[in-house]
Amino acid sequence: MEQALKDPLRWLALVMLREPELPEFDQVARFIGENFANAPTMEVAGSTENLFTCTIGEYTAAVTLVPRPVPPSQLEGPCATAWYWPTASEALRDHQAHLLVALVDEGSKSIDKSIALTQLVSGLVGSAASEGVFWGPGRLVHPPQAFLEQATQLTPQDLPLFLWIDFRIERENDGNSRLYTTGLEALGKTELEVAHFAGEPQVLLEYAYNLAHYQLCKQKQINEGDTIGLTEEVQAVVHLGKSMFDPQLEVIQLEFQSAAG
Repeated sequence: MEQALKDPLRWLALVMLREPELPEFDQVARFIGENFANAPTMEVAGSTENLFTCTIGEYTAAVTLVPRPVPPSQLEGPCATAWYWPTASEALRDHQAHLLVALVDEGSKSIDKSIALTQLVSGLVGSAASEGVFWGPGRLVHPPQAFLEQATQLTPQDLPLFLWIDFRIERENDGNSRLYTTGLEALGKTELEVAHFAGEPQVLLEYAYNLAHYQLCKQKQINEGDTIGLTEEVQAVVHLGKSMFDPQLEVIQLEFQSAAG
């Protein structure tokens, strides 16, 4: 069952712009239709000089032009931790305006809403002089071209999780790594944490990505003590417990062991 979540950023994204200009709805809809397989039907519901509302598939969305930059304090943290975009702070420093993109939460599946928001943001990025994207549910920033490349390849079996989820890896003083996610809860699932990992960080990232995808694509509850095979040699053992950072948040704590037992 999907978790209820009252989060103002849950279905919100920002598109940072070089110039304060709202793309035309028809251009946005055309881009989506040309770049996504099984593209949703889109219709404009209303528009002004700085705003349009529309339907995208079964959802209602609003796109608002805000003729000023996103406050630096809102982007500072996501830029600092965007290991996949080391020049994020510099790239976003001089943007002049932004689009506020909001999808109305109408109670259907979180993955379907994420797909719709991803498609709408892609249409805006592909139709405007954009500098970057802030993805609210995962509190992530993305460069425009990388966002489009990953978004336009999405299928229900191959979700663009790096766009939606922050897989945060931190080095510890003893040389080991730890990992935690932000964004799975917005998708109705449980966040992942790994307290200690002695292997390569890239391997840890791959394990966590595969486990997140397993959660989202397999409609099966993950329970205490479950084991999930990752490779022929390695399996993950699931423990349910309190987050390393927030005792009010229950997370999936992962332990890795030999699949041979």
